[in-house]
Amino acid sequence: MRHILFVDDDRDLLDGLRDALRPRRHEWRMTFVDGGEAAIDVFERGPVDIVVSDLRMPGMDGGALLARVAQIKPDAVRIVLSGHAEPETIGRIAAVAHRILLKPSSIDVIARVIERSCVLLDVTGDVRLIQAARTSELPSAPTAYFELMELLGSGDVNAAQIAAVLERDIAMSVKVLQLANSAYFGRRHPVSGLRDAVTLLGHETLRALALSAEVFQKFRVPAIAGFSLEGVQHRSLQVGRLAHTLSKGHPDADDAFAAGLLLNVGLLVLAVREPEYLAEVLLAAKDEGRPVHEIERERHGITHAEIGAHLLALWGLPHTIVEAVAHHHDPLRSPVPAFDAVAVAHIADALVADSEAGARHETGISRIDLDYLERIDVADRLPEWQRLALML
Repeated sequence: MRHILFVDDDRDLLDGLRDALRPRRHEWRMTFVDGGEAAIDVFERGPVDIVVSDLRMPGMDGGALLARVAQIKPDAVRIVLSGHAEPETIGRIAAVAHRILLKPSSIDVIARVIERSCVLLDVTGDVRLIQAARTSELPSAPTAYFELMELLGSGDVNAAQIAAVLERDIAMSVKVLQLANSAYFGRRHPVSGLRDAVTLLGHETLRALALSAEVFQKFRVPAIAGFSLEGVQHRSLQVGRLAHTLSKGHPDADDAFAAGLLLNVGLLVLAVREPEYLAEVLLAAKDEGRPVHEIERERHGITHAEIGAHLLALWGLPHTIVEAVAHHHDPLRSPVPAFDAVAVAHIADALVADSEAGARHETGISRIDLDYLERIDVADRLPEWQRLALML
C-alpha cells in the first residue's frame, strides 16, 4: 500500500482532504500534517512514496520542504499545490517538484495525479534504475544555456527564436514542456510544441526558470567513456527534425518533433544518476557491436527508453510523447499500431542511426522494423524517407 503524505498549514483544508479521500483508505495509506517540519518527521520515521504539499506555509514553505525531501528520499514523487506565485518562485519549485498543481484543485484532479504516480511507482525492472528516473534535474549544455540567457536578456526576441535555442538542449526543452503542461498554467489540452510552451510561460517565467541553478544543471555530467552530452543533443535534434519532416501535414507533427527530440532523455538521467552503469553498458555495446538498448534489456530488464518515458510521465508531459519515447525501439509494443508519433519516432531514430553507420562506412542490419512498416501500410515510403535522412 502506497504511503501518501499531505502537507498544508490550513487544518480545515486538511480535514476536508481527509474526508474527501476517505473512500481511498483501502488503496492508500494517508498521513496529514500541518507544516514542513512535521512532514520531515514523518519521512524520518518511515517510507513515504508521494508527498503533496502546499507552497505558501509559515516557516518551511513547500519549495524548501520538497528540496529536503529530494535529499532524504530522492525517488519520492513530489507534488506542490500553488496559487498565484511570482516567476522566481515558480522557477524555484520547478527545480524540486515533479508536478505543480493549481490551488485550489478539485479532489478528482489531485486523486488522478496520485493514481498515475502510483502506476509509475509500480513499473517493473531494475529498481535502482527506475528510482534514478524520478530525478528532478537533467544536465544542460553550457553553450545552449548561455545563448538562452543572452536571448532572454535582450529586449527584442520572439517565441520562435527562444524555441530554436531550446530545441538544441534536451534538458531545457523537457523542463519547459513540463512546466507548460502543469495544471498551474491552466491549460486543458496538452502542449507539445516548444513555441507554444514559450508563449504560454512568458519570458519572465522562462528567465526565472533558467536562473534557478538547480533546474538547468549545466556542469553535472561526469566524464563517461563513450558518452558525449553534445553528441546526444546533436543527434536528438536530428531525429526530432526528421520526425517533424516525416509527419508533415499530420496534426501530431509537434508531438513527433518533441518525441524525436526527447527519445534519449533516459541517457541523460543515467549520465547524472548512474554514470558507472552507463559507461558499462556503452562499452559492452561497442565491444559486442549491438545497440545499447539490447544490452540494457538483456542485463537489467529495462532500457533508457523506458527510463526516459518514466521521467516524462512523472513530469506530466503529453501521453503521445511518453508513449513514443517508451516504444521507439520496439514499436510493436504500442497498443494500437498506426502511423503516429510512435511510428515516426521509431522511423526517424532508425534512419538517423543508419545514416550515421553509413557515414562511418559500417555495414549492418537496419534498425527499422520492416514488419511494423508493413503492418501500418507505409513500407513503400521507406526509400523516400531514406533520401530525406541523407539530407540532414
